[in-house]
Order: sequence, then C-alpha cells, then structure tokens
Amino acid sequence: MDRMEFIHGVTRTKVLETKLLSRAKIDRIVDAKDIDDALKVLNETEYSNSFSGLSDANDYEKVLSNELVRIYDLMRDVSADPVVVDLLALKYDYHNLKVLVKENEYNKDFSHLYVSVGSVDYKKIKQAYIEQDFDEIPIEFETAINAAVTDLQETKDPQKIDLIFDKYYFEHLYNMANETKVELFINYVKDLIDFTNVKSAIRLKKQNKEFKFYNDVILENGNIEKEEILSTFSDSIDDMINRFKNTKISASLIMGLDSYKETGRLSDFEKYMDDYLMELNKESKQINFGPEPIFSYIIAKETEIKTLRIILVAKLNNLSPEVIREKVRELYV
Repeated sequence: MDRMEFIHGVTRTKVLETKLLSRAKIDRIVDAKDIDDALKVLNETEYSNSFSGLSDANDYEKVLSNELVRIYDLMRDVSADPVVVDLLALKYDYHNLKVLVKENEYNKDFSHLYVSVGSVDYKKIKQAYIEQDFDEIPIEFETAINAAVTDLQETKDPQKIDLIFDKYYFEHLYNMANETKVELFINYVKDLIDFTNVKSAIRLKKQNKEFKFYNDVILENGNIEKEEILSTFSDSIDDMINRFKNTKISASLIMGLDSYKETGRLSDFEKYMDDYLMELNKESKQINFGPEPIFSYIIAKETEIKTLRIILVAKLNNLSPEVIREKVRELYV
C-alpha cells in the first residue's frame, strides 16, 4: 500500500473532520427538552443533508441511516484503496448474511433489515444465494453461508446463526487487516477481538452456558490467547480483573469490568470498549500521508452516529440529561 497515494484523500478527510460534532454540540442535543428539539439542533449540522424523508421524530433512524450511507459513499470516493473502507464495511456484509439466511430458511421477508453500506451490494449476495452461484462474491461469504445453513439443518438452533457468522466475520476481518500490513488496522482488529471475547465470556457466564458453547464462541487472533479467555470459564468478575490486569487493553478493560460488576449491564462495558478504540484511532490526526486518517474518520463518524442513536432513544424514554451523559461515547474531535 503506497502511502503517497492517499495525499488527496487525507486532505479531503481533514476538512471533513472539522465538521464532526463537537462536545458542545452534543451537549446541546443532550440538553434539548425532547426528541423534536434534539432533531432541530441536529438539523443545524452536517446531518441536514440526511433529513430527507423524515416525517416524524420517532423515525429518526432514517436520518442516521441516510448519514451512514452518505459517509460510506463519500469515503469510497476519497480512498485510494477500497480495502481501507471495506475493513469497516465488512461488519455490514456479515449482518446482511445473517438476514439472508434467516429470511430464506424461515421463508419470511426481512428486506427492511438489510444495510446498504457493505463491501458488496447485498442484492448481489442475495441473488448469488438464490441461484447458488457464488462466483461473483468473496469465497469467505460462501463458506460462512454454507457453515451456517449446514449447522441450522443439523441442530435446528437459530441462535447459532449469529454465532457462526460472527466467528467467520472476525476471521475474515483479521486476515484483511493483516494483509494491509498497516499497524493501526491490525491493532484495531486484535484489540476489538479481545474486548469481544471478554464481553462474550461475561454474557455466557450470565446465561450459564456449558464449556463447549463457550469454546465455540471465543475467537482466535486477539492479543489475549483464546486459551486464556477459555480459562476464565469458572472465574468471577474479580478473578477476570486480576487475570487481565497486564494486558494491552487492561486499563479500559478493567474499568469496563468494574462498571459491569457494579451495574450488571453489558452496555456499560461496551462504552469503555468504544472509548478505548476511539483513543486508539486519535493517533491518525497526526498522519498526513497514508490510509489511517480515512479509516479513523469512518470510525469517528460511526461512533458519532451511535452516540446520537443513544441520545435520541434516551429522549424517547424521557431520561434525564445527567443519565444520558453517562452513556455518551468519547468523540474524535
């Protein structure tokens, strides 16, 4: 990957960074008296481009979805190499694969659940599945589909569809990042796997799953070895805190585990994960030649959209600004 090829793209991205929502703007949205006022504030920002089709405040998801599509289209135009964007779009591909298999196996229409920002048009994947002709889509997608369908036919357990696709997604993502040889991309994926594994371990403990299920869910390729995660099968949260205190992500991981221990909510753990990954990407602000600023801008924008979704859902549920602020993610700016 030639870093000099990204000069133009990085220049454009630096301009886009100035339009990211500031903490002051987020605070104004948090302090709005209701969701209607919150959307009015949002409409004063770059998001005004994505308000087309909004007829009711409860339909705010259209604005966020429109903005996500707009940003991915823009960054595909900006990036000198599509893999920079595809690394982050891949999760939407695997989301679409889950929808596709469930739709076909249960003969239901889930068309409203597809997301149109994947690395491959979901309609193309859908057509390949219907015709059983996968020549035009990545072999990884075909392999994952076949594994999920085969398992469903054998076990009749729909819960495993998501688990199987998640496992194939993270393997695919790791291989893509590794092939770029870009340190940030590799670190991001390995750290994400570590957080995901610990989160899965907590969830499975809560569900009292047996060890075989535990072994099937925990992912390879993190900084923390899979065997180390598996060894937490009988651990308490305090044991896990002690076990992981010297890992690369230990500071945020321990805060996340402490927060989960106090509240029993995985969403609190996820906030520390998101904040850590944002801090990791802030180093891209100092880079003028290379793909990192484009990658990090997309993450910044996705985190911003997630934060807005949290705020707007909270507004619908009449939560106080103080409670909402506790849920707001770290911003890139």
